[in-house]
Amino acid sequence: MRLENVQVGETYTLKVGKNVVQVTVKSVDEKGKIAVTTAGGKTLTVADAGRLAVHHTNAPTAAKGAKTKAAAPKATKAARGRNVGQKGAPKPPTAKEGSLMAAAIKVMKAADKPMRPADVVETVLAKKLWTSKGKTPGATLAAAIMREIARKGSLSRFKKTGPGLYALNA
Repeated sequence: MRLENVQVGETYTLKVGKNVVQVTVKSVDEKGKIAVTTAGGKTLTVADAGRLAVHHTNAPTAAKGAKTKAAAPKATKAARGRNVGQKGAPKPPTAKEGSLMAAAIKVMKAADKPMRPADVVETVLAKKLWTSKGKTPGATLAAAIMREIARKGSLSRFKKTGPGLYALNA
């Protein structure tokens, strides 16, 4: 709301902390400070007219027969028996085509031995299966593998075979 739209004696809403309070304007001084009174009788000074909003009783009403915006329907409860995101067994992992993880799986299948993530990334980049502009793609792959092992457990596509070594989970 703009200062020139504020009228003395009118009722507005004012947000005070987390609460929205109905206030009545008592005066506006030459510096633009607005003196308001709450329904409880407290007097407050509002420095910014933008904090005031038109109270619903002061708001202009639509002409008779004019269309108004329909309220959005409330969310409904999920129908019984439908699977709407219930937690259960983790989904089997899938590799997105063109991702570092998909490329790493291809390289590790071909190597058929445990590898360090940095060596996997080096091979992936050499075979042009994936590109990166990052400074540490080996660390990115290591983090992704460890995250998958932590989240998926025995369903993970990878397993840790030693310090910094990972292999495909058979």
